[in-house]
Amino acid sequence: MIRSLRVRLLLLLGAAITIAAVVQFITSFRVATEKADKLFDYHMQQMAIALEDSGFESAEWSKMSDLDDAGFDFVIQIWTDDGVRVYQSRSYRSLPPRTALGYSNVNLDNGDWRVYTVQTDTRVVQVSQKMQARHDRAFELALSAVWPVLPVSLLLFAAAWWVVTTALSPLNRIGHDLANRNADSLAPVSDEGVPQEVSLLVGELNLLLARMAQSLDSQQRFVADAAHELRSPLTALKLQVQTLARAKDDNAREHGIARLLGGVDRASRLVEQLLALARQDPSVKDFDRTEVSLPACIEQAVADVAPLALARHIHLEYDGVASAVISGDLDSLRMMMRNLVDNAVRYTPEHGRIRIGLITEGDAASLRIEDSGRGIPESDRERVFDRFYRVPGTSASGSGLGLAIAKAIADRHQAAIELGVSTLGGLAVRITFRPILHDEVPTTSIRASAAAAA
Repeated sequence: MIRSLRVRLLLLLGAAITIAAVVQFITSFRVATEKADKLFDYHMQQMAIALEDSGFESAEWSKMSDLDDAGFDFVIQIWTDDGVRVYQSRSYRSLPPRTALGYSNVNLDNGDWRVYTVQTDTRVVQVSQKMQARHDRAFELALSAVWPVLPVSLLLFAAAWWVVTTALSPLNRIGHDLANRNADSLAPVSDEGVPQEVSLLVGELNLLLARMAQSLDSQQRFVADAAHELRSPLTALKLQVQTLARAKDDNAREHGIARLLGGVDRASRLVEQLLALARQDPSVKDFDRTEVSLPACIEQAVADVAPLALARHIHLEYDGVASAVISGDLDSLRMMMRNLVDNAVRYTPEHGRIRIGLITEGDAASLRIEDSGRGIPESDRERVFDRFYRVPGTSASGSGLGLAIAKAIADRHQAAIELGVSTLGGLAVRITFRPILHDEVPTTSIRASAAAAA
């Protein structure tokens, strides 16, 4: 397979030029053959008419070789009334016999012949010509008419080379531009002088570079933020280890170990959330989709945070449909709901309430999680989706990644997430999934889990 576009175009244009030259030669040969037939037929007729009144007193003609002589075009034969041949202009091994009057074609062992016969009162005059002579003459005429096409074809091929090279020069320029860039250069490619057919490719390439620049910038900010956030727990762990090393009695040592384990747990949770956030890149649209039951995800989320809710005496309520199925990634959706319910539990005071509702409206399913906590001021509701951002004055422990992860997962599933004021006095989180699948799958009611958590 030819991989070079230039070579492919030149071969196609060269083939087209060659085919055009061959077609012109064939056409010229057919036209020349028709003209040669008419011309030779006319000469045969005029020759026969001129011989009608010629006198021949004896049957003498030149004695020549028995072999065919391709150099003679016409052969004249004359017969008397009683069928005696009195003249033959050339000697051939085989000659057409006396034929009907007018034009006719005769096939002999030495080839095809064209014959014209005319009769007078005393004689029959017949003029014959081999068809091969006509074809040779037609070929010469056609060749003389076509030979100028050869230099013209070469000129056309040279012009095609120049046109193809000129047309592909923008692609070469783009290729050199990209080849000379460093790994961090994601500036758009210039479309100056680019043909319209290539401008679409350049536009898509620039869009790709823009997405790559955005993704790279996001990754760099993520790495910088992660490094900044990891510095604090690692510093705390180092101090706790130093404190533990200076412990003078068993009580101080046990207290230091407990604080150290707590710091390790917080650092581990932060690393897990960082990894989860890195996997939920909104720019990655393709992932394995399965049928996911939203009530089942809610049940799993409540079961995961139930121990924390029980420890803080928080009452969990659920009121929703028994089945709502969407297409998505099961693990990601479970993580999103667990983060949202976990945030609600952590930021709700002890003996507070959390209400979870799930309703379907047409082809959409709406999940609402409300709590009786402090809520989030309207001015901070957009920023809480940023990585590591925490509302000023927040006392609960956390890394500021829970809502960022939930937003990333919602974006991957083309779901809308909104923050508002809860009827319980705290924060209300609403996520709308569209479309839902009407093929229901068996699910387990989460009322038992909610009751257990209460």
